[in-house]
Amino acid sequence: MSSSIKLPVSLNDVALTEKLPPIVIIAFTRPDLLKEVLIGLNQQSLLPKQIIAFIDGIRTENDRPLVDRCISLLKDFSETIPVKIVERAENLGCDRNVILSLTEVLSSYDSLVYLEDDIVPNTYFYDRMCRLLEAYREHEQVFSVSAYANFPEKLQPLIDKDFEVSNRVFSWGWAIWADRWNEINLVNRSPQYNPFGSFYKIPATLQTKMTLVNQFWLEKNNKTDWVITMTLAAFYNNKIHVVPKTSFTRNIGFGHPEAKTYNQGKEPSWVNSSYDSSACPNSLPSSLELKDILKTNLKGTELAQDLSQKGLWLSPSAILYLLQKYPDFESTIALLRLFIIRIPLMLKRLRSGLPI
Repeated sequence: MSSSIKLPVSLNDVALTEKLPPIVIIAFTRPDLLKEVLIGLNQQSLLPKQIIAFIDGIRTENDRPLVDRCISLLKDFSETIPVKIVERAENLGCDRNVILSLTEVLSSYDSLVYLEDDIVPNTYFYDRMCRLLEAYREHEQVFSVSAYANFPEKLQPLIDKDFEVSNRVFSWGWAIWADRWNEINLVNRSPQYNPFGSFYKIPATLQTKMTLVNQFWLEKNNKTDWVITMTLAAFYNNKIHVVPKTSFTRNIGFGHPEAKTYNQGKEPSWVNSSYDSSACPNSLPSSLELKDILKTNLKGTELAQDLSQKGLWLSPSAILYLLQKYPDFESTIALLRLFIIRIPLMLKRLRSGLPI
């Protein structure tokens, strides 16, 4: 159906509907960061009519003062924009809380705009996200729309519009429709759901190779990440995302002691390198086809080099699969070299009872 619908070319020409989507905020124990997010929302060129904030249950009593401060901030902010606060009775953990929260909201609304408590929007964030949702509502191939830019460096010179299509997405300012979310049904999947089966079966391209790497570390450390799981589910179903060339959100959570993942060290240079506080992106891609550079699968030699640089290893099942997938001589040598070099590490993990 969506292939016969004319693609929009300008966000400014996309009319807003009277019923605007709610903003969903996930917050927990970082009131200092949440305060900055709320300041950003108060400065929107288009003010949302409804915010729904989900607060996970405390892990220990040490969490309570921080959680209470978040709730107090949200209640005070309700005088500016109505905020519905949902307090979880128990600690669900970040991934489960997000998946349940999105599922609950999308059972009542046909779309939503999502922010975490460390993602500060610029002035035009909500307006642009609402227009993106309207622009691609009938284009079912588009799984989600994003406010955060993160394209491979090689692609940058080829992007001639303010937005481009992608098969990788960041949730740092993000929006989705109910039908797309329900299609992948994460609420009923296992926490480590990977429709491809294992990390090494994920098709590796210039863009998806980082998702492959991230999935590797999740599998080997028995961890979960709802964004990676969602990205893989959308990728498996041949969906794409519309992503800006310039970010109009910024991440302020790196190095925070309460951060789930990025709680150590300084903010990496890449995190907000594409952010523009005054960005109001308008021009849209003329096609929903991925650029050729993003569609082309990596060669076996390229994949082996990238996996080696990221510190990965190949289990016996992984090396057998990849040797069949990349049977040329150069790839075989490169993959076998990686396998052999990492054997001591695999043996050490086996002795420690860890998966290889």
